[in-house]
Amino acid sequence: MNIKEFKLGPMPTNCFLVWEEDKATLFDCGGENLEVLGEFLEGNKLTLEKVIFTHGHFDHIGGLDRLKELYPNIEVYIGEEEKEFLTRAELSLSNMLSGKDYKYIGEYKTLKEGDTVFGFTVIDTPGHTAGGKCFYHKDSNIVVVGDTMFRGSYGRYDLPTSNGEDLFKSLKKLCDILPNETKVYNGHTPYTTIGAEKEVLTFNNLI
Repeated sequence: MNIKEFKLGPMPTNCFLVWEEDKATLFDCGGENLEVLGEFLEGNKLTLEKVIFTHGHFDHIGGLDRLKELYPNIEVYIGEEEKEFLTRAELSLSNMLSGKDYKYIGEYKTLKEGDTVFGFTVIDTPGHTAGGKCFYHKDSNIVVVGDTMFRGSYGRYDLPTSNGEDLFKSLKKLCDILPNETKVYNGHTPYTTIGAEKEVLTFNNLI
């Protein structure tokens, strides 16, 4: 599995293109500045088949409409518990983050723990949001975690549907079930590893 980071949106958000042969999937789409992504897909003769959201905050879904304009045949995936984030600004925080009352009215599919999509296994990791998901690719030993786990830190839990107790349970879950050497690709910091974050979280008595 190949993986490449694109920084999308005004914050910006780390969004990850993964591909095998000529088929590609995008994890999160934080903004509409998709020119570099498009050039990469075209230059490498890749077909974008899916976009998968780690969670429903606007800085991760804000480029969805533009992405669908450019690639109308892509399939949209989001956690089962997160589907209302696509249509409710008070959940996606679109008003706070962009001044927009964002609603996505297109088709989508939902994901739950244990599902497999594009070779990634879905892991339920509530806490930052109620339905946050992480995506583990065993053969490549990589996990895409959104805002659940950062390098030396973790996601906020003072937002709608957030829960601190759930978040720390999710962090412990990732540290318990994934190998230490697993590379962690997250939404806003450089990549890290499960082993490095386990050490930090254990030192701080958080897991």
